[in-house]
Amino acid sequence: MSRRRPIPASPSFDAVARGAQFRDQIAIVVKAPPEAIFRALRDIRLSDMRLAWLLGEIRYLPSRLAGHMPAVDTKTPFFDMLIAGGTLILRDDAHHEVITGSAAQLHRINQAPRRFASRAAFDAFDDPEHEKLFMSVRVPPTGRPGESWLVLEHATRALSSKAERKFARDWRIIKPLGAFVSWQLLRAIRRRAERAMAGAARQRSPQGHAAESRGRVG
Repeated sequence: MSRRRPIPASPSFDAVARGAQFRDQIAIVVKAPPEAIFRALRDIRLSDMRLAWLLGEIRYLPSRLAGHMPAVDTKTPFFDMLIAGGTLILRDDAHHEVITGSAAQLHRINQAPRRFASRAAFDAFDDPEHEKLFMSVRVPPTGRPGESWLVLEHATRALSSKAERKFARDWRIIKPLGAFVSWQLLRAIRRRAERAMAGAARQRSPQGHAAESRGRVG
């Protein structure tokens, strides 16, 4: 069997996240085509990654109790929750890569995320008390038939040296926690995508067609 290709960098993400002081990347292999993976990304819910959801609930419990953050709906697609919370889609290359951007006081438990009416407003935002978070989810080929890399890369740009110092104090905790949550998210996407492909394969098989015909007759 051929060796898997190395995970390529994303020039688009590097350009968007230029100047970010804090970066990390998580990647797994998924035995599904890019379109199935991106379908799963759009459909995944917090209920599909319960441990990651629980960790988030513990971290943000003080803010929830103080009324700064609403309770989350575990049945709403996770991607839709990000957008509703103020995250912008900065680039969307169908079935290849989606890049998002957001701004908040990420060094605080009550992060006070900002909302932007446009990409231009986001790009112009430079409040020194804040950080910008950029994320890339992309699906490059592994070089093996029937499988793809699923990559989540994130980069945080502090908008002042003061914000950078504050965020750096928490980075040693945020980085491994973020890696674990990212890994949970990617695994949930993989389960959903591979399950969908297995279901489609069963439908295409002679046995699947026979079962479907029996169901119609009954």
